[in-house]
Amino acid sequence: MAITYNFLTRTEGCIVETQTDTPLKRSRLLYEGRSKRVYETSDPDSVFIEFKTEFQQKNNDNDGPSKAECAARVTEYVFKYLNSFRIPNHFMERRDTSELHVRKMSMIPVAVVVRNFAYGSFCERFGLDEGTELEFPVVELVYKNNQIGYPLVNETHILAFGVSTSTEMKTMQRIATKANAVMRSFMERRGFRLIDMWLEFGRFEGEVLIGDALYPDSFRVQEIKSGDLYDGSLYRLEIGDYREEYTRLHDKLTA
Repeated sequence: MAITYNFLTRTEGCIVETQTDTPLKRSRLLYEGRSKRVYETSDPDSVFIEFKTEFQQKNNDNDGPSKAECAARVTEYVFKYLNSFRIPNHFMERRDTSELHVRKMSMIPVAVVVRNFAYGSFCERFGLDEGTELEFPVVELVYKNNQIGYPLVNETHILAFGVSTSTEMKTMQRIATKANAVMRSFMERRGFRLIDMWLEFGRFEGEVLIGDALYPDSFRVQEIKSGDLYDGSLYRLEIGDYREEYTRLHDKLTA
């Protein structure tokens, strides 16, 4: 039996989803990174994102979800939650345990980091003690360029490099600030402090949307009761055996 999928159409200037009984087909690989693969689909306006990373150490009973499954489930849950607050993002649906169906965007090579507490390199740069709560969220821009190590930049750098516009930068920072407020409340209701988060953006039909994924690799959180830190920067680098804490965070965020 054919599976129903959502396709994107535009009606009176608004992006809406329509349904078809024609199953989407995966075609050529567009991009492969450390943790994800992106595939073209038979719908020219959407792609599949497949998470591919696994934990270095497996459970003895091998019952628990893989890292790829955790990443896909948390991303689905968070993007749907942001959608409920009208925060625009590219998510459409989760296809299976580790694959997402999303809008096909032209990615902007600038990430936005929002910080609520001082931690890591931020403490070194500004001489603050780790864990210091900031009186106002700090928004930082990161130029996504592997060859030069993802440097911090400001809006004038971005304009000089010609990779985005002043209007897009303002939109990205506005969306990031709202997403941070929503996610901070989301985390607190689940017993966590949102230390910081990393957001990526792209263009779809002239609009700026949050793209890529939002999962434990994308943020730092601290459990309020225990003080335990869940550090996305370590998860991204695959440092140590973190399966237990990663799956525990997955369970609490998607409950």
